[in-house]
Amino acid sequence: MDNYELTYAVIKTAVENGIRYIQDNPKRGVRNLLDLGEYFARGRFQKDFFELAHGILKNEDSYYYDIIESLIKNTKHKSIADFGINIGFNSMTYGANIIRENEKNFGYNIPWVIVFDFEKSNDDHISVHEADRLIQEGKKTGIYSYMIMLGKNIEMFDEMYAAIEKNRDCAIVIFIDPCIIDEETAKKLSNLSNICINVIIEDDCTFAVEKTNILKKYKCFYGGYMYYNDNNASDIMNGVVSNKLLSASMNFAVLVKDQECSDETSIKVYEYIYNSRTRTNHPVCLMDFYGDIARIDSIISEESFFLSIDSSGQATASSLYGAKSYLNITESSLADVLKNIQIITH
Repeated sequence: MDNYELTYAVIKTAVENGIRYIQDNPKRGVRNLLDLGEYFARGRFQKDFFELAHGILKNEDSYYYDIIESLIKNTKHKSIADFGINIGFNSMTYGANIIRENEKNFGYNIPWVIVFDFEKSNDDHISVHEADRLIQEGKKTGIYSYMIMLGKNIEMFDEMYAAIEKNRDCAIVIFIDPCIIDEETAKKLSNLSNICINVIIEDDCTFAVEKTNILKKYKCFYGGYMYYNDNNASDIMNGVVSNKLLSASMNFAVLVKDQECSDETSIKVYEYIYNSRTRTNHPVCLMDFYGDIARIDSIISEESFFLSIDSSGQATASSLYGAKSYLNITESSLADVLKNIQIITH
């Protein structure tokens, strides 16, 4: 057993025991898990996170205790443990070290997460084999986190399911429309312990609540997401969105800036989201899609770098750089794609 396998086994056992302890004594159990995380923390990101978390949870009335207790009660414990270890250890610790080493050796930036942007369907879409090959190459590079924007694209959902199933050491977040969810789909998703499901929230949550209740029935690990722009950003900052999430029994959500949103608004929203996470009286945990991806990447690497792949396999770094690679992952390796984009952006 090598050092990685030994460390992983120790963390997995401790986390599983910690989750069981939280059931009986939520506050003490959470603090014990934080102590464990702090012990294994090596990088600046992990140490800053656990220091902040300890400070927030000193308040016995913190809403975070309610969020965690609800999560433990309504979610399969294996999903919480496996996804948490995959993101916290495999991606942010073990994978981050590999990324830094590879960036130093090869001289190009490597993202900590790859985004598959599959919301728009494409007749000539990538196959599960091609997606899996990219993930395998990504893991060798240090990338253990993947986000899959699916929306209503049920065809790509079926394709990617097999790739997710084959890469259980990765933390994978999917973004779906509630129309995809039925009993069969929820049951399939509940068998994947390395996945976090985010369901889009719109003005009328009735349909979303009906569908997420199916996810809840199968104890899936799920939250919400929504697109924001200059017209609806105020709903985030005045609590309307948080109340909507609570009414849908969601403890967390990812907020995604759309193409029409101004930079001024996106900065205000990101600052609000970041500050909301440090307050003990905020009832839901909010994350900013682009802002938090960039923040984590700038901690792991010297420069933040965003990479997305569309359903045809085209590689893009447009969300931060306005650059589109001429390479496609169906024909090129991940290393070639990364080098090609760096040439364009620099």
